Amino acid sequence: MSSPVAVATEVWQTRELLANLIRKELKVRYKGSALGFAWSMITPLALAAIFTLVFATFLRIPFGDGNFTVFFLAGYLVWGFFQNSVMSSAGSIIANGGLISKVYFPRELIPMSLVIAQGVHLLIGLAVVSPLFIWERGFHPELLPAIVVALLLVALFTAGVSMLFGALTVKFRDLTELLPVVMMAWFYLTPIIYSIETIRGAASNGDTWVTVLRVNPMTWFAELFHTLLYGIALPLDPSNPLGSPPHPPPQIPDLATWGVCTLCAALAFVFGYVVFRRSASSFAKQV
Repeated sequence: MSSPVAVATEVWQTRELLANLIRKELKVRYKGSALGFAWSMITPLALAAIFTLVFATFLRIPFGDGNFTVFFLAGYLVWGFFQNSVMSSAGSIIANGGLISKVYFPRELIPMSLVIAQGVHLLIGLAVVSPLFIWERGFHPELLPAIVVALLLVALFTAGVSMLFGALTVKFRDLTELLPVVMMAWFYLTPIIYSIETIRGAASNGDTWVTVLRVNPMTWFAELFHTLLYGIALPLDPSNPLGSPPHPPPQIPDLATWGVCTLCAALAFVFGYVVFRRSASSFAKQV
């Protein structure tokens, strides 16, 4: 297996191919669509409206004195980036079998291009909903450097998981059928439509459930972005007849959250990279 420095040099030398793959992905996704890139703006807003109607209005999930729609968007935009990157990368090696069997290039370019393309959609989504965040939660320019670092961490984590599934599905084709089910379960086990504080306060054994949820690395990334973009979502306070206290505004997450996210990002990327590189030599034969 080539060293990381050698691979990085090879990727840099083929950066034009990477740019072409990114452009192809951005064009193909909405090819033939009347609205095109507007779907990157419409989809998160439409989903926010649906989830707000179902969970905040019909099911009345306890959320305290806060805005459920903004809270949901702060977590879902990052989840959508992660899910779409992994789902598209899972079958990407097989889908590009003709290119792989005919031309040599660093195979990492394929999942890498998909993650970067999804990152473009994430940035578009954040730009579209930022006025809503500012209107509801205030303007906090001092948090922008932390948001950039958080985006880099989740991108690193996503790239690792994408490379892992990209390699595994070449050998285990049934994963492409199983992955949507896995992602659905993973979504509901990640605090996106509910907060950690709500689970801790609503359930009789809330602390135990919080411990279980925090085994999931995406829980930490969801908390990271919820804190940076929304603030702290406090649960209802049944002992307070006047209602629950207002939710604190966006702020810098604690060091534990940063530390776990950094560790998860590094471990996922290294593990995904190693598995991908060890499998890459046989891709041409298997696809």
